[in-house]
Amino acid sequence: MLIESVLIKFEFWALVLTSLTLPVVIIWHLLRIIRISRTVLIAYACMLIALAGLDVVVITYVASLAKATRGIADDQVFRSEYTLALYLLPLISAGVGINLLSFAITQHLKVQSPTDLTPR
Repeated sequence: MLIESVLIKFEFWALVLTSLTLPVVIIWHLLRIIRISRTVLIAYACMLIALAGLDVVVITYVASLAKATRGIADDQVFRSEYTLALYLLPLISAGVGINLLSFAITQHLKVQSPTDLTPR
C-alpha cells in the first residue's frame, strides 16, 4: 500500500520540530541567561548534538518513506537539492553544540591551570 504523501505524516512534522524549532529555542534560552553554570552549558550542548543525531535518523527514515509515495511534492523535497538543505540543519546545530562543549571545557581548563606558566 502506498502512502499518499510524506508531508502530512507525523514523522515529517517531527523532523521540522527537531530541526528548526528546538535548536532555536535552546539557543534563544542560552542567550537570555545572564549567568550559566558549566553543567547547564554542557547539558545544552549535549542536547544539541543528540538532537542533530536524531534529525539525521528521522531525515533518512522520511526519505525512505518518500520513495514509496506517488506524490510529486515528496519527490521535489526529498529527491532534490532540498535534501542537502535538510542535512545542513542538523550539521549546524551539532556544530553549535560542539562549540558550546569546547567552550565549557576550555573555561574549565583555564580555571584549573595556573595563571603564570613561566619557569622560576
